[in-house]
Amino acid sequence: MSEPMWDVKALAAYLGKPTSWVYDNHLKEELPSFRVGQQLRFPPPEIQQCLEER
Repeated sequence: MSEPMWDVKALAAYLGKPTSWVYDNHLKEELPSFRVGQQLRFPPPEIQQCLEER
């Protein structure tokens, strides 16, 4: 992967949403994500594809 993974704060800033929105949508399984230990990570290309499909 050429791009670094986004954390919750970075994804929220990218989307212009609060971090609570990111957590809520992660729990609904609407955002592609995975855990590294206890932290969530989001792959930018998959997030962008997800947004394009909506």
